[in-house]
Amino acid sequence: MKKKRLITLTLLLSAIYINISAQGYEIKIKISNLKNQEVILGHHFGNQLIPDDTAKVNIKGEGIFKNSESLPGGMYFLFLPNKSYFDLIVDKDQTFTIINDTVPKDYIKNFKAEGSAENDIFSKYQIFLSNQRNKATELTNKRTEFKDDKEKIKKIDADLNEINRNVTNEVEKIIQENPDFFFSKFLKATQEIQIPDSIKEQKDRYYYYRNQYFKYFDFADSRLLRSPIYENKLDYYLDKIIPQVPDSIIPEVDKLINKSRHDKELFRYMMVHLFNKYASAQIMGMENVYVYLAENYYTEEAEWSDREFISELKEKIRRRKPGLIGNTAPEINMIMLPKSETGISVIKDKLQTVKEKGINLQENKQYLDQKAKEYKKTYPNLNDSAIQSQVIINELAQIIQDDFIPEFEGYISLDQIKSKFIIMWFWEHDCSHCKTLTPQLAKAYDTEKLEEKGVTVYSVYLNRNINEWDKYTKHIEKWMDFVLGHDMLKLINVWEPIGYSHFRDKYDISSSPVLYLLDENKKIIAKRIGYDQAISIINEILENEKKEKSK
Repeated sequence: MKKKRLITLTLLLSAIYINISAQGYEIKIKISNLKNQEVILGHHFGNQLIPDDTAKVNIKGEGIFKNSESLPGGMYFLFLPNKSYFDLIVDKDQTFTIINDTVPKDYIKNFKAEGSAENDIFSKYQIFLSNQRNKATELTNKRTEFKDDKEKIKKIDADLNEINRNVTNEVEKIIQENPDFFFSKFLKATQEIQIPDSIKEQKDRYYYYRNQYFKYFDFADSRLLRSPIYENKLDYYLDKIIPQVPDSIIPEVDKLINKSRHDKELFRYMMVHLFNKYASAQIMGMENVYVYLAENYYTEEAEWSDREFISELKEKIRRRKPGLIGNTAPEINMIMLPKSETGISVIKDKLQTVKEKGINLQENKQYLDQKAKEYKKTYPNLNDSAIQSQVIINELAQIIQDDFIPEFEGYISLDQIKSKFIIMWFWEHDCSHCKTLTPQLAKAYDTEKLEEKGVTVYSVYLNRNINEWDKYTKHIEKWMDFVLGHDMLKLINVWEPIGYSHFRDKYDISSSPVLYLLDENKKIIAKRIGYDQAISIINEILENEKKEKSK
């Protein structure tokens, strides 16, 4: 019995395909032992079963699917009340009768089609293929039984090869005799590329297979969308045949999209599938493909998407694009903690004075009201609440700027760091993962001899909002305690106290921890990986460089 996920009938309203013919369909069914029950007619779509119509059979098991609009061609199914189904073909001829039983194991044997030559051939092929599979299973079992008898194994292998030839010959016969049938197109699409024995080199064999991959599979035929093979065939090509690096994948998605433009349904499917595929891809670097698709295709041509989604997508692209692998890391300039306990102790003492000064400021309503009036003259269109909030932020920021920042080591920009590798580590002390991983990174700095390997860790503290003054100052103190308590003075510990650098936008920081690995030119090698993975990449690069030098 075949099992797949049946999508509810309500999805029919938003199904990807568009009915374009007005000839209509009339598909009668006769299913013995089925009385006064509902049967669903639907089509395959990737690994899903999409319903198209329903019919209720009478006491004789007879029913009819009928509509004034034709169904798009493809492989369809009849879904029965016992949750099983069997397949049929719907293409140009859409007036016929399907006869079958309700016993799952006999679906192939009892399938009959009246008035449909294509379904008749489809039925006979399924019976033929089932018989060949049974023979092959029996021979395979015997092969295990006689594994020590070379002569019998040789005979069994010859018989198995004969079965393969029989299936191949039958497929070729159907395709040659019925070139206009969708089923012929489907069968052709299932054929594998045979690499000539004359091609010996592994590299040459790979490129032959890659270049011939779509020889039998016409991905520009939208009828194949409504079959179990289209999506798998497409994904196998992109995931297994093409190298998993953005520079190799992007030209391929360009080709696939552009070759689907002749058909609105196929174009929409290709756009949606590729967009979703790379939006959720777990392989590092595939974000580049997602951003490329979003920027160059989806935001411009996805007419089916609403404006709000497109607007949000554009914002995502804006945030993600600067930090893509292969780009030069965006410059940031931050305040650096001293590299001594004494220096940090001085700052902690100063923090208490700064905290009290901020509290006194917030209680000085007369002073804040006066500042708000002055601010209103410059920004007359802002409401009073927004002005009051902004004035407090400005005044608190001024306290930090005047009374606190001078106690630090000064600013250090990314550009100032001269190192073979830079690990940028965005974290905060009250994040559960950060609490575990940040000390481990600090320890690995010694155990993995990262300094000797030319690695600098640029540890970026993610502070609170300055307008939450009490939490803000407590958070800063706990950050410094964490740095001291976990032997992190060997790292470059930095802080952006007010938010003017917009580093969260530049590096798309919405959670923590986040790691970026840069080379000596500040090019992003990897991102959003574990520190142990970053160290492995560094070691691999150094080892490859060592091998190159020894040649």
